[in-house]
Amino acid sequence: MKAKQKMAEMHSPHPLGTQPQSRHRTFVHIIMMGLIVMALWISDVDAVFAAFVPPPSTQFDINGFLQTATLTTPADPLSGGTLMVNDQVVTVPANTIVILPANALTWQELFSQAPAPYAGAQTGMALADSPTPFYTYEVHVVGNRVGDTYIAGLIDIAQNGLNSGAGYINFIDYTTGEFRVGGTIGSSSTGTRVRLNDPLGRYGRVMTPDQRFSVDPDNPTISSATGYPMCFPRVPLDPNATDGAGNFLNPDDPLCPRTNRIANPDGTFALSQTMTDPASLPNGGALDPRIQAPMEIGDYVTFAGTLINDTAGSYVSAHTVTNNAGIYTAPGTNPAYVLTDVGLIGTGGLTVIGAGEAAVRTRFEGMSTDPSRNIHLYGIDLDPATGAISDRDWGTIGVDPGPPNGAVKGRWRFRPPCLPFGTVPTKPDKQCVMNAAGTFLPPTREVRAVIEGQQSQVVALAANDQTKTSANGLFYGQYHAPILEYIFPENIPGTPIVENNFNAIDFLALGGYTSSAGTKVGVLNPWPSNIAPSTACVAPTANAGGPYTVASGGTVTLAGSATGTPPLTYAWATPASGTLSDTAIAAPVYTAQTVTANTTDNLSLTVTNACGTNTASTSVTINAPAAPTVNQVAPVSLVSGANGSFTVSGSDPNNITPLTFTVSQSGTPALTNFITTQNPPTGATVTFTAPVLPVGQVDPTVIQISITATNSAGTVSASESNTVTVKPIADSDTISTAQYRTSKQRLDLTATSSVVSPNVTLTLQPYLTESGTTFTPPAATLTNNGNGNYTMTLVGAPPPACKLGGTYATPCSQKPLVVKSNVGGTSPATALTNIRQ
Repeated sequence: MKAKQKMAEMHSPHPLGTQPQSRHRTFVHIIMMGLIVMALWISDVDAVFAAFVPPPSTQFDINGFLQTATLTTPADPLSGGTLMVNDQVVTVPANTIVILPANALTWQELFSQAPAPYAGAQTGMALADSPTPFYTYEVHVVGNRVGDTYIAGLIDIAQNGLNSGAGYINFIDYTTGEFRVGGTIGSSSTGTRVRLNDPLGRYGRVMTPDQRFSVDPDNPTISSATGYPMCFPRVPLDPNATDGAGNFLNPDDPLCPRTNRIANPDGTFALSQTMTDPASLPNGGALDPRIQAPMEIGDYVTFAGTLINDTAGSYVSAHTVTNNAGIYTAPGTNPAYVLTDVGLIGTGGLTVIGAGEAAVRTRFEGMSTDPSRNIHLYGIDLDPATGAISDRDWGTIGVDPGPPNGAVKGRWRFRPPCLPFGTVPTKPDKQCVMNAAGTFLPPTREVRAVIEGQQSQVVALAANDQTKTSANGLFYGQYHAPILEYIFPENIPGTPIVENNFNAIDFLALGGYTSSAGTKVGVLNPWPSNIAPSTACVAPTANAGGPYTVASGGTVTLAGSATGTPPLTYAWATPASGTLSDTAIAAPVYTAQTVTANTTDNLSLTVTNACGTNTASTSVTINAPAAPTVNQVAPVSLVSGANGSFTVSGSDPNNITPLTFTVSQSGTPALTNFITTQNPPTGATVTFTAPVLPVGQVDPTVIQISITATNSAGTVSASESNTVTVKPIADSDTISTAQYRTSKQRLDLTATSSVVSPNVTLTLQPYLTESGTTFTPPAATLTNNGNGNYTMTLVGAPPPACKLGGTYATPCSQKPLVVKSNVGGTSPATALTNIRQ
């Protein structure tokens, strides 16, 4: 009590017991003071909570069951609406295109194409639809929370995005068009029932319980593991059934023939096969790559689709079936097929404080039936006004050749960073080559994987579409499909959530994307950001780069570029003095023509987009090549009238080859029958016939020749001089008689020459004497008596050797006497024919 009293006294000037009415007022005062303090505390708490204001736009990524789906304007194919997932209501903007497993539809088309009893009014996929669907459907929504509203940017819908089945085909029911997977081989009552969801009958008979979840009618989603299109025969009975003697009992499907699979002797089918070169099949035949291959019992398959109920229970209505068969096409032949099974691209993002993922991340992977050819990747840009598509070159990657030099035959993996354009990769199937930096941004909605050489296979919207189809209407040589995964900026833990950068994604911010039903959409409305997209079209500004310099006949890569609202269309004017590898890309390769003088080629680049055209000019200086040179040629020597030859070679500083050689001569008599045979790239062989020298000519004739080389640019080298020496034909000389007079020490000779001419001189050569020494006659010339007859009397000459050290005898056994002609003839060695006293 004292304590209470003391507390009361602190609030009142009177003692507690003396004025009761004052005590009442005191309690009221205390209560009032407490309420004031509590009010102030509550006010402070409200102030604390009110201080947090969410960012105007923050990202969300939601995945779950589709609970509700509404449509704002059912008659408008561009209409948006709402959806609910995980009890969160999300606004679906107008102009939204929803991506399904092998389809793309506007939000309104999800309703209008729904099967009975939902068509037009409900999707038949939401849990709140009436009647309630037999199975749930999964929706994946990526968007931004703008203020307090969740607004979608990207939407994917599937019954279950990761749902799939796998196993061996154990039974095929040709009467109903379904097959069973995973049961007992041959059993018609075990295994999962699977049917193709094929409204057009592209891969089998026409059937669909829900056209929205159909197969892809353009790209093979019913395929072998390598991307080869496969099929389900459209016949009511087993086309493989035989009478036991090898005769087939039932009709075959010409669009899905049994002959397109290799049958093993035991009745199974080959796991791997290569189709025939179609050039050898003008009238069709076995393993024809222009026709699909049938699925067979014993094939291992994986499948994905939607569960459907019918009177027999449930079955999978498949939009995708991948058969484990490895089916390849003959190298370098068409048609060949490709598929993409991984598509991942980074959105790049803006430089946002707290964003942990603002880098480009890109990856595309798949398979090809032709490992001999590279895969070329293109992003698909859109014209916002018309929806027209154009390619943006992303680069190339080789295909794994398989063992022993590879791992998985037919697989390709495009994984940047890539090598610069023009690089020849040392590991073609592992090193991608990219045309230019930054070409992945802005990210596109679709990608096109093309077997190199099949770039023209663009599914165009124009009436003059020149694309080619095969395998019952498929666009072979390419796989054109949406990109299914985007990497957006992420916040760093402990920092505010950033927004998804939809403003940097043109197919959303500018529009122009078209659904499979042909509906072209515009900009999302409402826009999933507090910052409206810039839809103003910016006219292009072209930049032709340069000026450039190139050697005659050489190449240079042009560096054209442009700014402006994409897509941008490039068009180089045809150059006057060269050629371009491609006039429709920014950076083609310019090849100069061969010139003999410096030449300037003026170029122009015109860039066009939806809002204008701009042209830029530049020039290429083609430098005339330096002259080639002729290498020194060895002199040639031959006899009168003989055939001769020599080789010549040269070099060119600019390597503008082949070199062409020209040979000329001066003086008489002339060489004849000149033939110059070129030995590309830098050589030649020259053959000719020597002139016949006049009878009696004893001196050689020297003929001067000159040689020049001309390169493929027409530039002529300096002349290289050479000589051809033509020698007279050697005569035939003979010593007719040789007599020695021992008493007079005199040698008498007679000789003949086959060449009759006063210019022909015969000379006695030094000879061996009887004493064993060699004697050189001081006057050795024989007298020319005409008619080819010659004589000599040599007085005081020592006796030629004959029976050295013994007695002279005739005929002599030694033959020491020889005469030599000034035209090259030499007589045989002759012995003394007579020895006299």
